[in-house]
Amino acid sequence: MIRGLYTAAAGMITQQNRQDILTNNLANINTPGFKQDQGVIRAFPEVLLQMIRTSEQPNPKIGTIHQGVFLEESIAKFVQGDLMETGVATHMAIWDQDLAVDPETGMQPSLFFTVEDNEGNRFFTRSGLFNIDGAGNLVTPEGYKVLDDWNYPIQSTSSSFTMNEKGQIVFENGEESQVGLTVVPDPNQLVKQGNSLFRYNGNVDELEFAQPEFNYKLLQGNVERANVDPSQTMVDMMTAMRLYEANQKSIQSLDRTLEKAVNEIGRV
Repeated sequence: MIRGLYTAAAGMITQQNRQDILTNNLANINTPGFKQDQGVIRAFPEVLLQMIRTSEQPNPKIGTIHQGVFLEESIAKFVQGDLMETGVATHMAIWDQDLAVDPETGMQPSLFFTVEDNEGNRFFTRSGLFNIDGAGNLVTPEGYKVLDDWNYPIQSTSSSFTMNEKGQIVFENGEESQVGLTVVPDPNQLVKQGNSLFRYNGNVDELEFAQPEFNYKLLQGNVERANVDPSQTMVDMMTAMRLYEANQKSIQSLDRTLEKAVNEIGRV
């Protein structure tokens, strides 16, 4: 009976953590390039019960017992988000849902903008909400510099440019550059750094840039919206709440049973 309290409590904690993930997804529904998180729920290992204080040798086995579940981790879902037109020339959106699946790993790679902070740390993002700073650099809202296909900041003395669907930029003064779109073969190796930036959990230098023959488009004057489905997220939040309440009622029922056992059955 006491073990049942722990099992139900583990279920409550799991659903509470899952609710936090879903709430964060819903809160970032208007964050460009945001990738929703999904909780991975695992079961604790089952244990084998045996009878003790018995004359039988060896001790008879009763069977296994379940110990509840826990939220092991949250992973991002790198599904293509809808594109939204903004009309701002410095805004960019990646469309890469038709990239070929790797036959060896069975995974579909994803493309990301490559950005760099002032310390030289490289990050990746799907948010093309860029602008040009006072030094002529193409930067993110955080001030990170957007890199070209040679890992150099995209910079120009001109603040106006046009871009084709493969990311080739032509500035008004005639200067040219190429947006560096990094190919990440296994997006699950990316770790979130905030709501729109990712850090690669591996050797960054092993990653390659997308070639023009790749099946992708880079659209100027658009941004990629968050890939959060608000209707499904609300349904999942209601489900998590119902499961939380079910575990809560189990604890209340076990508590009343223990109270009866102590105060009535155990009365001398």
